[in-house]
Amino acid sequence: MSPRRWMAAVMTALALLAVVPATAQTPAAAASAEVEADQTDEAEPKPIPPEQAFAAGTQALREGRYQEAIDHFEAYADRMPSHPDASYNRGLAFVMRIDNGAGKPGDLGRAAAAFEETLAMRPDDVEARAALQAVQAEVARQRARAGKDAVLAKPSLDRVVMRLASETTWAVLAIVGAMILAAGLALRWLRKTGPAHLAGVLMIPLGALCVLAFVPLYHGARNLRQNTRMGVVVVREAYLTDERGTSRDGEAIPEAARVEVGPRQGRLVPVRYGTTEGWLPATSVRLLRVD
Repeated sequence: MSPRRWMAAVMTALALLAVVPATAQTPAAAASAEVEADQTDEAEPKPIPPEQAFAAGTQALREGRYQEAIDHFEAYADRMPSHPDASYNRGLAFVMRIDNGAGKPGDLGRAAAAFEETLAMRPDDVEARAALQAVQAEVARQRARAGKDAVLAKPSLDRVVMRLASETTWAVLAIVGAMILAAGLALRWLRKTGPAHLAGVLMIPLGALCVLAFVPLYHGARNLRQNTRMGVVVVREAYLTDERGTSRDGEAIPEAARVEVGPRQGRLVPVRYGTTEGWLPATSVRLLRVD
């Protein structure tokens, strides 16, 4: 079985097992509830309610109308809080569109972004994780056939550590460290000998170490929360530029790669991929939406 057919088989099985109906409405009931368009040439048809868009997207996905399903799920995402089922079904629609020969450049990246959203909201979703891994494996195979690096860069160690806990947790730990340091200094000053003095001597370096470790982690986690979002590359290859858009030397970031994205400035966004930083066109990256 070819790699593409293998991935298609995996995705088809997932689609059959995991597509979740959004409501108990029948297709006929959902269709009858749509708002009729104005008959004048100037009037535009009113969009259907988000709940119906979700149901219509699920139905279109089951019936093999993948572009229609994508349109419905995108409309739902634009107007409603994020939902893991909507993101998952949107990812399946992109994958199935590829498998049916109607794929567009960047569809693998858009599918990966949808599955990443699902996992951000529902980390224990086995089907979404398997689907994401299948998409990333297909990207890796395509790059390997082209003689390019097939390995996705991992987040740098500092980012991994910062995201192990919330900024509140790091702040509490830093405060505890400061209290240990203060108590140690007090014991050492008040007791010149004995167990209390020894305890103070031991507490001072422990508290200092906690402060030195947890204060930077607090500020780093706070900065990440306030100034960055996660995104996924949705073009075949994304080449980093400087802040003026001038191309830089270096390897391209592959499709479906997860990147850290800063505030948009004009048509560019600052990104960090592994330990590499630069700028990309905003249209090259899909931000993960997790409300």
